Amino acid sequence: MASFPDDLADSISEVRLLQELHTDVEFTCPRKHGDELVSTAWANDDSFFAWSLGTQKIFIVQTESDDAKLRSRPFDFIKKSHDTATVRLKKTLDSGGSTVTAIAFGQRSSDKKWHSNQVQYNRLQKFHQGSMVLAAGLWNGDIKIWDLQSSRIILVLQDHKLPITDLAFNGSLILASASKDTLVKLWDILDDGNLFDTLAEHTKSVNAVTWSPNGRRLVSVGVGKSVLVWDAQQGVLERRLEGHQNDVTGCQFSKGGTLLFTSSADTKVICWDAESGAIKATFEHMFPSPRPIFAGGVNGHEVRDVSVSADGVTIASICNDGFLRIWNIYDSKVPVAITRIPDHRVVSFSHNSYVLALGCRSGAVKFYESPMHITPLKNACRLVIRRSVKESQCSNLDLPRKIRAYLTYSDIH
Repeated sequence: MASFPDDLADSISEVRLLQELHTDVEFTCPRKHGDELVSTAWANDDSFFAWSLGTQKIFIVQTESDDAKLRSRPFDFIKKSHDTATVRLKKTLDSGGSTVTAIAFGQRSSDKKWHSNQVQYNRLQKFHQGSMVLAAGLWNGDIKIWDLQSSRIILVLQDHKLPITDLAFNGSLILASASKDTLVKLWDILDDGNLFDTLAEHTKSVNAVTWSPNGRRLVSVGVGKSVLVWDAQQGVLERRLEGHQNDVTGCQFSKGGTLLFTSSADTKVICWDAESGAIKATFEHMFPSPRPIFAGGVNGHEVRDVSVSADGVTIASICNDGFLRIWNIYDSKVPVAITRIPDHRVVSFSHNSYVLALGCRSGAVKFYESPMHITPLKNACRLVIRRSVKESQCSNLDLPRKIRAYLTYSDIH
């Protein structure tokens, strides 16, 4: 079994490394045996980057979020002191006991109430638009919320019975939490952390959650081939997506919310139409493609995570064969760039997609230059149209046949 098609492996470009941070050096925090990087997070405006080593500490550095500066000097996106090579404007948060298992930044972006009834926000009403928090899920099932400016814990959310596996904000301060206890819970941070819904259709551990860009849908994935699509505002299950042959490890929507990408231990990343649930493309990580009985077990090519760039054209995946792969979504056969990193654990694009962060078992964070593309105007038009037109409605539009087909992402294969 091979990681790439034999006749194409030598033609794939190498991803360019920008910077590398070592936690024990930058924070004078030597790792203990068994410590490995388990979670990373970018602030909504890319001004901060955080990670955890699976201890009780969270490490944060300030990053360069100015697009012009990033284009001219991508190697300097992590801010350094003027007179030394050390990282400046950094901080460490301590969970106070339990191991940190997941982290996420949240930022208040709207005064619109999530609930239909008029919630009277209390002590957190002073959080003006732009206020930023950091949420940390813990091994004991608790979730702690910090005000990033003051580094003060403002909330402790308690209801999960087993370790938190993932956290995701909806673009404002509604938080979704996933846990090994099979549950997904929704919390309103502005309403003093009110737990207002529990989604309970999983039968085994939930591995990851992600919001659609408009915050209307939530997807949760987990053990047992599970990909569940929820109407988050109503708290009801819309559909189950069938296609993976093994545990599902990661998920993320594309920029417009019309496509959904999921990674799995079955050696594949699947691209779905988020509206219809149809499979648009499959990105293979083993050649030849394994039979279901092999894909459903230990195969050495399990895909650990997937991340989608802001341009909606590029995705990144990490696999147990030791490779980081960068893909163009219009070509699922061969990655556009790769690099070998045997100890990788998590991968994530910055929100502006200039930088790709890779967390490693060694405790290091490696930052790579993301291959960016000029998005065609027709693709931007498709994004706008598909925000209000479902795939099933495209065939009824009074448009040429080729344009109707293009609206259903027929160019992804």
